[in-house]
Amino acid sequence: MVQVMDHHSSDALMELHRRYSQKLLGYFIKMLQKDVDLAQDFVQEIFLRILEKKHLFDPSKKFYTWIFTIASNMCKTSFRHAAFSSLNAESPAFNRSVHFSEDLAEKAHFNELLNRSIETLDFGQKTVFVLRYMEHFSLQEIADIMETSLGTVKSRLFYATQKIALQMKGFDPRNESQLFKLN
Repeated sequence: MVQVMDHHSSDALMELHRRYSQKLLGYFIKMLQKDVDLAQDFVQEIFLRILEKKHLFDPSKKFYTWIFTIASNMCKTSFRHAAFSSLNAESPAFNRSVHFSEDLAEKAHFNELLNRSIETLDFGQKTVFVLRYMEHFSLQEIADIMETSLGTVKSRLFYATQKIALQMKGFDPRNESQLFKLN
């Protein structure tokens, strides 16, 4: 990024695009109702913003935190316009497999219920949930990205996981004995 700032290096910008475009695309897809076309537009837009706002980058900070801060703010703006307020209920929330059963119907039901649960979260809770469990950022990195305190991130994550856990209680192994109760 320093090369882009100081020398307007197109090679450096291309390298940043190579390193971060796929990660950003995945984040935008998750945050923008699985709309791939819109997510691709957002990726292009973020690199234009980098060029326009390169003077705002602090070289003493991590670049990926800065770029995900911009990405988070772009999503926040789109949510404010009420065009994108939830995840698509037909798409699986996670790209990784679920490890509790080989029963495909059960997995499909789990993914559908998880997506519906994530839909109920407000923007702040959904953002921390996606950044933490889907993008694997640390809590401090999420705080930096969202420009908020670590305590706020922890609180939003706690309430997000509580809401999801409550809605997904049918998959809690502690409730298994009640599922097969014969009266």
